[in-house]
Amino acid sequence: MTLPIRTARVLLPLAFAAFPIPSQTPANQSSPPTSEPPVIRATTRLVQVSVVARDKDGSPAEGLKASDFHVTADGRPQKIAFFSVESTGHVPAANPPLPPHTFTNLLAARGEQMNSITVVLLDLVNTKMTDRMYARQQLIKYLGEIQPQDRIGVYVFNGHIRVLHDYTADMSELQRKIAAATERLSNVSQTEEPGALDHDNGDFAEMLRGGGSPQEREFFMRNRVLGTLEVFKFIAAHLAQVPGRKNVIWMSGGFPTLFGYEHESNFSDDFIDEIDATVRALSDANVAIYPIDARGLVTPPGFDASRNSPSGSSNGPSASSGRANTRPPRSANRSASTRLAGIHETMDDLAHRTGGRAYYNTNDLAKAIHDAVSDSTLTYTLGFYPENEKYNREFHKIKVEVERSHVNLHYRSGYLDLPESRPDDKLRMAQLRDALWSPLEATELGLTVQANLVSPGGPARVVGETSLNLALNIKPDGIAIKLEGDRYTGRLDVLMIPFDARGNQLDGPEDTIDLKMLSETYKKFTVTGVPLNKTLTLSPRAASVRIVVRDAGSGMIGSLTVPLKDL
Repeated sequence: MTLPIRTARVLLPLAFAAFPIPSQTPANQSSPPTSEPPVIRATTRLVQVSVVARDKDGSPAEGLKASDFHVTADGRPQKIAFFSVESTGHVPAANPPLPPHTFTNLLAARGEQMNSITVVLLDLVNTKMTDRMYARQQLIKYLGEIQPQDRIGVYVFNGHIRVLHDYTADMSELQRKIAAATERLSNVSQTEEPGALDHDNGDFAEMLRGGGSPQEREFFMRNRVLGTLEVFKFIAAHLAQVPGRKNVIWMSGGFPTLFGYEHESNFSDDFIDEIDATVRALSDANVAIYPIDARGLVTPPGFDASRNSPSGSSNGPSASSGRANTRPPRSANRSASTRLAGIHETMDDLAHRTGGRAYYNTNDLAKAIHDAVSDSTLTYTLGFYPENEKYNREFHKIKVEVERSHVNLHYRSGYLDLPESRPDDKLRMAQLRDALWSPLEATELGLTVQANLVSPGGPARVVGETSLNLALNIKPDGIAIKLEGDRYTGRLDVLMIPFDARGNQLDGPEDTIDLKMLSETYKKFTVTGVPLNKTLTLSPRAASVRIVVRDAGSGMIGSLTVPLKDL
């Protein structure tokens, strides 16, 4: 889909109330000559580390304070600039409800004060059909045991994201919605959006490689890997504003060749940028990945999964023991063991880099889900501002220690010092398109809109004459601003696209807004954000309007949907 973008140059008005500028680089501070104008962010990069702390008996270690923790990056002590404690047993007081006809992707603004949530992602694209059925049964088993304090989302990846149930703060509706999600999960077709791995005929290892020519295999694998990485980034963008630790339980057959286990060359070299960007997005959103091998207990190559011995299951994460005591036939493909080891190593690596845990070689997938959810019972979030970032793709190792004795800590291994992304029109269009069609709201940029229908013929719609007035406010967090001469400049892509009741896209405006602010206006911008007023002429078929905003400098995205039936 091509999204033509029209450019509208906007000079923000000076008629703001006076606000003090937050502590940042002063506008008049001299800077060394550079080829590019200096980038001034509305927020400084904060590295957040979510820490799971448990006493020696395995119970959550309660009562720790910021002064109890010590953080180092590459061995250098870091000053803890941010500290919070999140507990699933404590729900913050909700804010007052929004005014009528007001919509936002800011959870706090719409009264949904939540923390420490868990999303279960059932991956049908990377999982064999028989393993999907077992994983689905185990997920349904867990959902039947869900506790009222749990904040659970259930998503399905079958070529695109389906939201069976999203996390909610409405306790009275939680069990009803979970029951509905369980019913929908039970009815997920085994052949819906078949993708690549729906058939059990033939050698499954060959299916994983894609079959056919090397070019076909490479195309097949590239789509799987890039599509799955994009799903993780969508989820990270969706959870960005939820405070505290967020767990994503990834029930999947894994990436069989992501790190080159079936190729002479290092296959991951083709995806290094996408992998790093995905890990960075997950880390910035404080999201930990918990991979769970949907195959359960894996027998040696050459045997069917149905022959797994339940007595050999492992109760621990990342288990390598507990396999059925049966020797494979001599004709078994030895490379299958290498591929399986590669899948598990990929799971371990993703969990290690994001702060989660990997589970494989266990038939009790429901228990693995329960263990992963329990990690969000009580978490501590530590934040620090790294010094002297060079943006050279260096990985900085994090170490967290606590003064209390006999406390076990679990946290992510480090953070990436990635360079600033360069302008890429192809990437920009892809991000806008994906955010437009995603069922998940992106919350990296905070959006609030006041919407009002206007019709000359009265409340009822008049064909071709119904208008929708939108007063949009874009929060400054995540917007990159450059100082060019005496102006502070930035660029935002804004889509306001109507959809009909069947999800078909209708015509709507796509604009690029160039921000050019004088010093005083920039000071107000850092507090009030960007106001934007727009009037749309609606088709009588329109049922909703999807708003997507992307910052050109940071690549961060915000999105929300305005349902016209609520106006």
